[in-house]
Amino acid sequence: MKITDIYKTKNKKDKAVISLEIFPPKTDAGVETIYKTVAGLTHKPDFISVTYGAMGSATQENKTLKIAEKIKKDYGIETMHHLTSINNDPEEISKILSDIKAKNVNNILALRGDRPVGAEISKLPDDYHYAYELIEDIKKNGDFDVAAAIYPEGHVNSALEVENIEHVKRKYEAGANLFVSQLFFDNEKFLRLNDYIRHSGIEAPIAAGIMPVLQKSQIERMIFFGASLPTRLIKIVNKYKDSPDDLQKAGMEYACKQIDDLLARGVDGVHIYTMNKPFVANTMMENYL
Repeated sequence: MKITDIYKTKNKKDKAVISLEIFPPKTDAGVETIYKTVAGLTHKPDFISVTYGAMGSATQENKTLKIAEKIKKDYGIETMHHLTSINNDPEEISKILSDIKAKNVNNILALRGDRPVGAEISKLPDDYHYAYELIEDIKKNGDFDVAAAIYPEGHVNSALEVENIEHVKRKYEAGANLFVSQLFFDNEKFLRLNDYIRHSGIEAPIAAGIMPVLQKSQIERMIFFGASLPTRLIKIVNKYKDSPDDLQKAGMEYACKQIDDLLARGVDGVHIYTMNKPFVANTMMENYL
């Protein structure tokens, strides 16, 4: 099933699409934990997206596809396969797309991806410079629904807000069927971007990306992704910095309040970054589906 069909069905009923994101664990035991979590969900998400590392290529085992196929086939939940272009040339992308199609996975989140740590730029393929170029190739290679990323606070490599909107337009014109936002902690920043996109004539569904703060070590990574921390969240982190359990509880409560507000304001969808934490998936599904 195409994920845009899910959006059409639910949004017509004034309901938001609730989705989860997971990443392929490094160990077999970690993969089994993913499957147990999905099997144990009393409320199923509308779809699950599976991330794809920057070092992924057509010559390596595609754990992303393996997990996406099994979740769809064995648990009846639609899946979205992430795909990055940073380490692939068009020939490799074509091969990966053929594999995805053969496994009956119909949805792809197209990303340029970040340069792998330690990799020399001169040794990486130089065929794709922007995500919209990858989107164009995906559309040429099969009947996929293609999602693209948006950045409520702008991409870390793009300082100008108007440039941010222009990149969204290019992705849409290249064939993007829906958009998923980078994580954020200030709803007004997402809603402002949402309005800008709508006023630019783009009609594709837009999902808000939410990640709960569960521990202090997350903060540095979140800032790296370009997400700023509102004063209220900074106070929460400082208050519970010496109490991991209380910080985890407060972080989940903050994320749930974000989602409550977004749903009340009529967003198309909410995409929850679970960090492969079973309790995050279960709590969110119990609250929102």
